[in-house]
Amino acid sequence: MAIGLALAMFALVVAGIALFIVGRSRTDLRREAVGARLHALTAPTQSIVLKPELDEVSPDRWLRLLPAKWQPRIDLILGKTGYQVSLRGLLMLAVAGALTAVVVFSYFLGMSAIVVSAIAAAAAIGLPFQALAMMKARHTTKFLQRFPDAIDLIVRAVRAGLPVQASMEVAGVETPDPVGGEFRRVIADTRIGITVEEALGRAGKRIGLVEFNFFVASIQLQRESGGNLTETLATLSSVLRRRDEIRAKTRALTAEARTSAMVLAAMPFVTAGAIVLISPHYFAPLFKDPRGGYILGTALLSICFAIFAMRTMLRKITA
Repeated sequence: MAIGLALAMFALVVAGIALFIVGRSRTDLRREAVGARLHALTAPTQSIVLKPELDEVSPDRWLRLLPAKWQPRIDLILGKTGYQVSLRGLLMLAVAGALTAVVVFSYFLGMSAIVVSAIAAAAAIGLPFQALAMMKARHTTKFLQRFPDAIDLIVRAVRAGLPVQASMEVAGVETPDPVGGEFRRVIADTRIGITVEEALGRAGKRIGLVEFNFFVASIQLQRESGGNLTETLATLSSVLRRRDEIRAKTRALTAEARTSAMVLAAMPFVTAGAIVLISPHYFAPLFKDPRGGYILGTALLSICFAIFAMRTMLRKITA
């Protein structure tokens, strides 16, 4: 029993180290973003755009260790999270998840090697994907909240007489990240010879949002056939703000359901902890009998699956 508790504590320490590394990488990326913002505000007008966005595939240096054919695909996945998580953090999270699964289900619960291997593989694959989904959702929410402000800034700049490309450059400087960073990257692409249409198309593929694709389509149609761009963009900004209001209202209406889901997910662990404190020997047969490990493992997997199902349903409702 003592050995199992020690191994479980070791697994928790490994998981904590992995989470610390992921948080540290996010902190480093945030510091780089703040430094880029300060550099953009203090640099001359001709050097506003950051050079690393021109000659590097990704800010993540670990991406260069992968085969060349995989780099664009992985860069696209990381780009949709705003590079809030690094490849190193994902690898550490996968290793921590696999080690935790091995320690808990093999040494602590005494399950067979085949079952433990399957659970460890699922943890090593599932945890990074969940982290990517969470970071992507946060990045998307932040982008959609600030994107209407950037569109309004472009509309005012165009009405003041500036061309569309100069207006997007102003939006890239004045709008906070992640929206400002994407516009700066578009302007950086145009300065090395890429057309505005192609640069916007690459940004739309990188961001992967329907709202930004509408913006790209509006710009492309205006450059090809003309039309009142300011009125189209103003309408798009109004629609986006209305959708954000509806999304916020939906989250407010589903707050009770989300709280109930969190309480239900925590209830088994709280109940088990209370029983252990009241009667320490109550769960002893589960650890002494070889079948107890399979019972506990099945219970843990069922709880994890229920949490995942509730999280997926709530995410679809509030999306």
